[in-house]
Amino acid sequence: MCIAYFKMNKLEKNPTKYIKEKCAFLLSRGYKLKVYHKNGEYNFHFYLKDKQYNKDNYYYLDCHYIDFLFENDSVDCQYSNVNASGNIRKLNIDFPEKFNSFTNMEKMDCLIELVKNNIDLIDIRPLTKLQQALNLSKEGKHTEAYQIYEELYNKQNNATNSFNLLMCAVHCGKNEVEKKLYKKLQNYTPNLKKEPMELSGCFVRYYYGLTLCEAKRNQEAIEIVDYLIDAISHYKITDPTFLYVRGIPTAQMVCELIKHTFVDDKIQFAEYKNKLVSLLDEDTKKYEFKE
Repeated sequence: MCIAYFKMNKLEKNPTKYIKEKCAFLLSRGYKLKVYHKNGEYNFHFYLKDKQYNKDNYYYLDCHYIDFLFENDSVDCQYSNVNASGNIRKLNIDFPEKFNSFTNMEKMDCLIELVKNNIDLIDIRPLTKLQQALNLSKEGKHTEAYQIYEELYNKQNNATNSFNLLMCAVHCGKNEVEKKLYKKLQNYTPNLKKEPMELSGCFVRYYYGLTLCEAKRNQEAIEIVDYLIDAISHYKITDPTFLYVRGIPTAQMVCELIKHTFVDDKIQFAEYKNKLVSLLDEDTKKYEFKE
């Protein structure tokens, strides 16, 4: 079920990154993103799949659409909501007077901003507690987010709620909670039938390390970098898929953590990066670490 449709042609060197950053507000509300790339043209589809169908299973009910088309200088945008009875509710968009004189990038920025400003009218689904907390975290409102994460954890102290509370605890200075949850998760093995691989111990350490760096506690992240490099060193094959299915962050992810950890120390960054690269197989070096 397509929720939003973006079509970009030569607008950005890295349009996927651009769209993800600009449309984080959609992703945080549970929208999925698929990227299609052909002949230099990018198509971005934000969508949701609800589990309610009509009696014949021919189409989805109670779904929310944002049809958003951008191609060269042609722009079209339509919002609609299909309720449980199949009735469509539409909202019209008001463009700025100078819209047609904007550059392509300015038009795209303007349209995304209009969607963002009207999202509560466009998407009438109530936010879940978790979505509320995730939104607050993205906005840097960690104290408010912590209260919700703690409430969710107290109701069900599963790995997902533990993970979210752990990361937020770092920002809020909740040291005892942080120590307790990190000890619980640092060697965790997820049940892949119902939990994502990203809850495995190595991934938890990786995200914890990034969060420490965000909180200006870079020195504490060094031992995590050492641990992850050692984890990779046990394998002769180091391509991303091979490592991922074993619950280990990819070499590029570890390199990113190294970069954040030694953001003010170029010498240490170079030393650790070289140490990491020396452990990688030739294909990984060739495709993941092009100079």
